[in-house]
Amino acid sequence: MKKDEDRLSDADNRRNGNGEESAREDERVQAEETEREGGRGEQRERSHEVEHENQYRHEDEERDEADDISWSEADEEEDRDYFERKARTRQRLKKAIAVFMVVALLANVFAFWPLLYNLDAIRFLSVSRELSRNDAISQYKQAIVTVSTEQGKGTGFLISPDGYIVTNHHVIEGNKKAFVRFSKGLSYEAEVVVSEAGLDLAVLKIAPDKERRTTLPVERKRTWQAGEHVYVIGNPLFFSRIANEGTIAGEIPVHGLDVPAMALQAPIYKGNSGSPVINESGEAIAVVFATTEIELAGRKEKVGLAVPVDYLLPYLDKLANPQ
Repeated sequence: MKKDEDRLSDADNRRNGNGEESAREDERVQAEETEREGGRGEQRERSHEVEHENQYRHEDEERDEADDISWSEADEEEDRDYFERKARTRQRLKKAIAVFMVVALLANVFAFWPLLYNLDAIRFLSVSRELSRNDAISQYKQAIVTVSTEQGKGTGFLISPDGYIVTNHHVIEGNKKAFVRFSKGLSYEAEVVVSEAGLDLAVLKIAPDKERRTTLPVERKRTWQAGEHVYVIGNPLFFSRIANEGTIAGEIPVHGLDVPAMALQAPIYKGNSGSPVINESGEAIAVVFATTEIELAGRKEKVGLAVPVDYLLPYLDKLANPQ
């Protein structure tokens, strides 16, 4: 009997032991399951965090890209505004320059209109055209040159084949060189070899070349007198080689000139300085340098003034025979 009880007790103990082991196994399985669930939860949580981080990063990138686009558009807009303003400024400047040029042109036209189209100018152009039909006058005109410096221009005339040209001192004053232009349009640099302020006469020299040019000889012995008919050829106003005629009124003293001047009843204008006064024999007898008013026959009259060439002869002789 006792042995049976012991076997039953051992069986119960084994059953109880097996139950405890089973419970512990269940707890271990449950713990592992819980741990796996926890790991899966942490994994899901990390996955959510990564997803959120990626989403935030993507949103940040989109915002940065949007900002870049916004800044780019703003820069482009600013550049467009700048270039448009610059273009408008250039356009206004061009308009201002154009208006200024038009006003300046009109001012010049109005300023020179009386000079170009007054009755005297029309008259001397008509006279020049008539006189130029004369072969001798046409030949004289070939010896006339335009003398130019930075200060302005005047007239001169070639007196010898070796390139000597007579003009006024005040035409080339302050210059050692000048430019001369002949009727065919040829221009040359000329050296100032004589310049006498007291006579208001000057002599220029150009280098000789192969060109054959017409010369205008100077009178070697004074023969002119009051009332004599003469020609004057020069570059008055804006014209070139204009021929005119007149008479010698006499000889008068002029302030600032060392010698008496020839007074001419002839149309003389600005630009005639340096023009030759030519007698009927085709000789230069004087050089025009100014105008003045004198009393003739009881009334004031404008006359031209010219320096007789005989006062220049000693200088020309010295140039021809240097010592």
